[in-house]
Amino acid sequence: MLTLQGTYQVAPNKRLTILAEPQGTHAQMPLLRDDAQALRAACEVGEGRCEVQVQTQHGPMRGTLVEKRPRKFSMWQFEGHLGFVPRDERA
Repeated sequence: MLTLQGTYQVAPNKRLTILAEPQGTHAQMPLLRDDAQALRAACEVGEGRCEVQVQTQHGPMRGTLVEKRPRKFSMWQFEGHLGFVPRDERA
């Protein structure tokens, strides 16, 4: 399981989308870029899917992200639904 270093905003339906071309504040850029590179490498090994754990506005969550390859004008992205990490497994 890949643990991402950034803090991400999850939609109310617990859906997470991460763009491989990060857009954030200057301070966030290296961290988001590193996470995107780690996601690409993990999904390459996992045939387009990877298990992740992330820090969100609700606390730690985990789930499976699926790699969405770019088309003509879209960006490379990773999408999936997350669930809460059980309290007894939180570090």
